[in-house]
Amino acid sequence: MGPISAAVIYSEYGDISNFSNPGQMLAFAGIEPGINDSGTESHGGRMVKRGSSQLRYVLINCCLPLIRFDITFATYYAKKRGEGKPHRVAITHVAKKLVRVIYALERQEVDYNIQKLR
Repeated sequence: MGPISAAVIYSEYGDISNFSNPGQMLAFAGIEPGINDSGTESHGGRMVKRGSSQLRYVLINCCLPLIRFDITFATYYAKKRGEGKPHRVAITHVAKKLVRVIYALERQEVDYNIQKLR
């Protein structure tokens, strides 16, 4: 992730302490799954795309080098592809993992360390 991408993510999210869990950060970016409930049936599905389009664009584009150069994200991408997910869906899952990692790093106030990531 480069300095421009980090600056966009930081400026879009602002203070991470405003979010009580990573799910709220995913919703803010608009990459959480949509759920349709009718009372008797429940269907999960596509990304809702209600959040910040610039943030969503940067997060997904940050994942392309991550799956090439970071073994943790590469294995996660390969796992999703092995489950039969198309490329864009698997990249979206990697972006969700990236948001969860960002949330954890900011909450714990630690630097990124590949050995501590699972």
